Amino acid sequence: MKLHKALKLRKKLTGEIAKIKEQICSKNSYVEGKPLRYNVPSLATALNEKTNELIKLKCAINKTNNSIQSDIYRLAELKGLVVMWNGASVNEGEQTFGYGEKTVLNFKVQVNEEERDGLLIKIQQEIDDIQEKLDTFNYTTDLIE
Repeated sequence: MKLHKALKLRKKLTGEIAKIKEQICSKNSYVEGKPLRYNVPSLATALNEKTNELIKLKCAINKTNNSIQSDIYRLAELKGLVVMWNGASVNEGEQTFGYGEKTVLNFKVQVNEEERDGLLIKIQQEIDDIQEKLDTFNYTTDLIE
């Protein structure tokens, strides 16, 4: 199996596990005398089987990703930087605060909007480059089991 298929399977299993957990939590109690729609002990068995399958798959994916793990970590950190820089204030100039008795404050920035946007462009380009490398790896690499 190619790595990209294993990643899709991981996502599918994660969704199935979440659904089974929700069913166990919401269907465990029932009105006496009403027919049971879900068999919680059977769901618990299915949950255990799916969880074991997911653990095995995650271990295989981790083993397969070993040679590119630093790229995966770099990608995650770069995405975090994008969030940080997008949230950084670039408000400059006078700002008025308050009602009635207003306060006027003059704001300065250390990194202006244009500089920030330039940084974001560079970071996004690196993200795109790493993502392209990872996509190629995922589609050409066989899962190590």
